[in-house]
Amino acid sequence: MHPVRAAVVALASAVLLTACTAPPPAAGGGEQFAAARLPLLEAAPEPPPEPPKPDVSRTMFAAATLSSFAGPLDACRGPVAIDVQEAGRPLLVSEHDYCGGAAWIPALGPGDTVELDGPGVEAGLYEVSVVDRHQRRNVYVKDLRPDADVVLQTCLSKTQLVLVALTKVPDASV
Repeated sequence: MHPVRAAVVALASAVLLTACTAPPPAAGGGEQFAAARLPLLEAAPEPPPEPPKPDVSRTMFAAATLSSFAGPLDACRGPVAIDVQEAGRPLLVSEHDYCGGAAWIPALGPGDTVELDGPGVEAGLYEVSVVDRHQRRNVYVKDLRPDADVVLQTCLSKTQLVLVALTKVPDASV
């Protein structure tokens, strides 16, 4: 065997023999690591969810009842909040098609968000749940979905109208 190779083998054997026969570490040498406690890091709190951005925002021109809505509605100055004064029925928000109602109400679909404020309506965000089309002259208060908070209404043509059921989005700041 070559003398350098013999020296390397002898040195490796000595290191291996020493490592296998070395005394165990002194008491206290390994326990400190096992007993060490790291500070707990708390996760940053998740921010509250962002409120949905409204697809449409409308301010009521007036508040009315079924017996007093014609004047404000015909004034064509914006949607009118109509209290139908029947228990279990939602607020009706109406705007003539030729006064601007046709520009926004029929374009809404389920999941869209509408922001309402002004006289007669609880200000806030509302989500569209249902869009129904009906024959004009065949729609009654009973057709306003009782599970809705607000129903939007406008005419589509001389023979049809649309009812859009809205559900109030809970206020995130409450």
